[in-house]
Amino acid sequence: MSASSTSASAASARLRTSEAAPSAFPVAALAALSLSVFALCSAEFALIGMLLNVSVDLHVSVATAGQLLSAYAMAVAVGGPLVTVLTSRVAPKSLALALLMVFVAANVLGALAPSFSALMAARTLGALTHSTFAAVCILIAVRLSPPTRQASAIAWVASGLGLATVLGGPIGTAIGEEWGWRATFWCVAGAAVVGLLALLLLLPKGLSRGESESMRHEIGILRRPQVLSGLAITAISQAGWFVLYSYISPLLQQITGFGAAAATVLLFVFGAGGFVGNALGGKLADRTLRGTLVWMLALLAATLVLIGLAAESKATTSVAVFLIGLASGALVPPLQAWVLGAAGGGSALALAANTSAFNLGNALGSWSGSQLLASGTRVTTLAWIGAAVVAAALVGAAAALRRGSKPQPPID
Repeated sequence: MSASSTSASAASARLRTSEAAPSAFPVAALAALSLSVFALCSAEFALIGMLLNVSVDLHVSVATAGQLLSAYAMAVAVGGPLVTVLTSRVAPKSLALALLMVFVAANVLGALAPSFSALMAARTLGALTHSTFAAVCILIAVRLSPPTRQASAIAWVASGLGLATVLGGPIGTAIGEEWGWRATFWCVAGAAVVGLLALLLLLPKGLSRGESESMRHEIGILRRPQVLSGLAITAISQAGWFVLYSYISPLLQQITGFGAAAATVLLFVFGAGGFVGNALGGKLADRTLRGTLVWMLALLAATLVLIGLAAESKATTSVAVFLIGLASGALVPPLQAWVLGAAGGGSALALAANTSAFNLGNALGSWSGSQLLASGTRVTTLAWIGAAVVAAALVGAAAALRRGSKPQPPID
């Protein structure tokens, strides 16, 4: 990577494998991957709006029911890389299909769970597929795409997450409110079955993982300075904006003055911004990885400052919510492309670790925000704190990518 930008040719050189580079953009296969990721991520978001229903039905407190969310995130963050290592020899298509079948089974078990502990076990089983499935989907997308369109391919896969945020969570919650929370698990399982069939029909046969590497080599990849830098920037930047976003509803209602219905609409606006940003981030990262990261981190920090200054303004805050969604969504493709490129272009473990870094950032941001609010910090102050954290990520990313343009001795 050059000091000023990362060209498409440099990015493709990092991501290229020993297989012949494809010439056409595989829209159908990418759509199947995106649909499958949508089903997977909807399971995570849909439960947020049903905690009260679960607590009543299974005779636990709302706080206890909330452990279904935190346990899921921890299982994704900790268990994901382990599952990836254990499945490192499995062909990508076979692995994706197997993981999705386990995910379907987990949601069926969740729908049938007779107790809270059984539901927790089912959720944990489903969560263990999350990081590895996302990683192998990105790996497949990159292998099927032309070298100059690989960040866009990553954006296609990540768009499933954006759709889950915009549609999966709200629709799942609405289904749960109408027919009970178990119906939501059945619907998620059904969506995953559709994704499974799409992958089975639309992904090519004989897709390899590239050169076969030992487990020791795969783990050694995570010690590379550029990989570690990418993982750190992912976690830090995610924590920065999540420290406020975790408590965006109280800010919108208590500070800005929106009603509950309007605040819900703005969450859709945030999701729409993330969906647009994800597509934009993929296209921009194909041109310049470093530039995309720097400008989107700068936009994210500036938008958080804007909320800190003008949270009482409904118009300003509405625009800011959309921009936070856009900037945070636009960061996903270049962050994944950075880690994948630094890992040599074929490491599912590095991608799984980066998915874990996203989840760790979410958890750290949410936890930090709760601690600050409990100590008496105003919710608007979280915007300033988040802006400072994102600014630190910006400085770190710019410095790390500048260093990455210089020759580095082998680590593993």
